[in-house]
Amino acid sequence: MTKEDRVFHRIAEALLVDYTSVYYVNARTNEYRWYSVDPKYHSLQLEQGGKDFFKDLKREVERVIYEEDRHIFMEGVSKEKLLEELKEGVFHSIVYRLLIDGKPLWHTLRLLRGAIGEEEYFILGVLNVDQQVRRRQEAEKAESEREIFNQLAGSLAEQYDTLYYVNIENNQYYRFSTGEIHKKLQVPAKGEDFFVDFRENLHKYVVMEDQERALAVYRRENLLKEMQNRNSFSMIFRIEVEEDTVYCSLSNIWTSDRKHIIVSIENINEQMTEKKARRESERKSRIYGQIAESLAANYDVIYYVDSVTCAYIEYMTKNIYGSFEMQEGGKDFFSECARNIKLIVYPEDQERMLQAMARDQLFRILEERRVFGMDYRLVLDGRLQYTRLNVSWAGDRIHLIIGVQNVDEEMNKEKARQIALNSANEIARRDGLTGVKNKYAYHELEENIQENLDHGLGYLPFALAVCDINGLKQVNDTKGHAAGDAFIQEACKMICDVFLHSPVYRIGGDEFVVFLTGNDHLYRYELCDKFKAEVLKNEKKEGTPIVAIGMAEYDDAVDRTVLDVFKRADERMYRNKKDLKKLVRKEVN
Repeated sequence: MTKEDRVFHRIAEALLVDYTSVYYVNARTNEYRWYSVDPKYHSLQLEQGGKDFFKDLKREVERVIYEEDRHIFMEGVSKEKLLEELKEGVFHSIVYRLLIDGKPLWHTLRLLRGAIGEEEYFILGVLNVDQQVRRRQEAEKAESEREIFNQLAGSLAEQYDTLYYVNIENNQYYRFSTGEIHKKLQVPAKGEDFFVDFRENLHKYVVMEDQERALAVYRRENLLKEMQNRNSFSMIFRIEVEEDTVYCSLSNIWTSDRKHIIVSIENINEQMTEKKARRESERKSRIYGQIAESLAANYDVIYYVDSVTCAYIEYMTKNIYGSFEMQEGGKDFFSECARNIKLIVYPEDQERMLQAMARDQLFRILEERRVFGMDYRLVLDGRLQYTRLNVSWAGDRIHLIIGVQNVDEEMNKEKARQIALNSANEIARRDGLTGVKNKYAYHELEENIQENLDHGLGYLPFALAVCDINGLKQVNDTKGHAAGDAFIQEACKMICDVFLHSPVYRIGGDEFVVFLTGNDHLYRYELCDKFKAEVLKNEKKEGTPIVAIGMAEYDDAVDRTVLDVFKRADERMYRNKKDLKKLVRKEVN
């Protein structure tokens, strides 16, 4: 071992306390030696020695230095660069990645010592700094993320007056506030139960009309239910601050860990009271989207009404108002609506329309139902036109969408359908053989009268006459059912001819009921006597029907039901029936 080698050996042993590899390079000849306590960490994997360090270096860089760092290494480790550093007495390090077992690991190479003169040499030290570099990178990344977070938080703080960061697992929260309004409210900066504290403040500061809606949302279970299938939702409410009413937008957003919710409050009072130019394009876009959705329902006219200012915009696809001129927009929808109702709405519908379309009344109606609708009639060019109106909130809960539709054709079809239905109902209530009303119709009459009696409404004075045909079975048995049907028809005609102004009901095969009101009730005894006289005439004519009759009038002192009247009339009919049979038998004998 030469003297030079022994010197290098002693230097290397000292330096390897801190470095994984050390290189000794002769500055005149470029010959080199290296020394390492662990061959695994030989920085450049050079031979234990060589004739030209810088030539071998270039060759090995292509093989073992991470591709992205090769230019750094080649620029930082050249003979000229090292000599320049020796002269200036300033030694720099370069940091690069070395491929070991196919993985890039961070290393640093530094000119540790050198001499120019009698003995010109470089001593280079290599150190594995992978863990230190990666820790520093992670720290820098975390610092960068914190900086980004701070910038985002700062931006949000400028946009929102107050932010709440709520731990949804234990309800603890932090509040960040920049707005003067919320500072005046003296809301705690942090707390143990967001929902208790927040609901208390809602109760204190939210205006009465908005409290119930806001309090309902900010129960823990309700908020979680609202956000179960979405990342965020918003609502608008008003608060009272030093006798001023301020509109606020409240947004709720899940954080990425789904364990926290950010609740943000933004003062939107200025936006609610003034139409800012920078929001005009966005506002129109929302309007047109909502209008397009409504027009899809085939409305002829749409009114988009600001519930706060009452200003409105009108969108008309069909002129359903005839020659009546309508504005394309205005400052007060409700006052203009009331004026137009008096001009073109059918008089019988005006009061109903005026009541429903009063601003406060309409708001009360929409609290109870999602959509309010009503039909009414217009008088246009001297004729009636059926029209339908539907009112609902727009998506922002600030504007109303009022759709008006010409339903003349629909109503005419409905009228025709109703006429057909009434005709079918009438047929269903008619006796097919005689044409008078049937048993089903009589039961309806009985129920209607009874309902009035049960509610103490009373009823027009009325009486019931029960009629029963004698000898129908004998006719059917001896002459056949066709003759029996003709016999029933003739008996029915006799009843109808006498009780000309009273409804007649066939309630059985040979039994009829007459409902007497008005003049027929007034002359009920005379009519019954006339009917009995007709029956006596028929006794003398062969083949003519003999019909027994019994009549009873409603007496509120003794009758509690219609059936009571019917039973009394039925008993009297049977007495008359017996008397008629006796007369027939006497004549036969």
